[in-house]
Amino acid sequence: MRMFRKSDEGFTLVELMVVVLIIGILVAIAIPVFNAAAKTARERTCHANQRTLDGAVQQYLAEDPGNNPADVSGAVSGDAHLLVPEFVKEAPQCPADDSFYSLDASGSVLGCPSQDADENHGEY
Repeated sequence: MRMFRKSDEGFTLVELMVVVLIIGILVAIAIPVFNAAAKTARERTCHANQRTLDGAVQQYLAEDPGNNPADVSGAVSGDAHLLVPEFVKEAPQCPADDSFYSLDASGSVLGCPSQDADENHGEY
């Protein structure tokens, strides 16, 4: 009759350490990739919001030749009286901090409200 040894059951400490090391390496690679993808998604959302507002301003100006671009200047808030009800269902918000976009006197959409001074992602 053969005797079975108890030492053949389970994993050794070295095997477990190797698995933990491999998982740690994969996590160290995955986190920066995820952060970069999230930043890119926020930037693209910001650009899309700016294009939406720019299109709404252009529709407002094209609707009536007497419309003045200065009428749409200022902050576009959730209860904006000119653009939101007529040309945009609701005012888009910056994906970074949920603030609203602003328009200058010519009706152009300014950069993302939370845009850092050294970044240029608010312009398209």
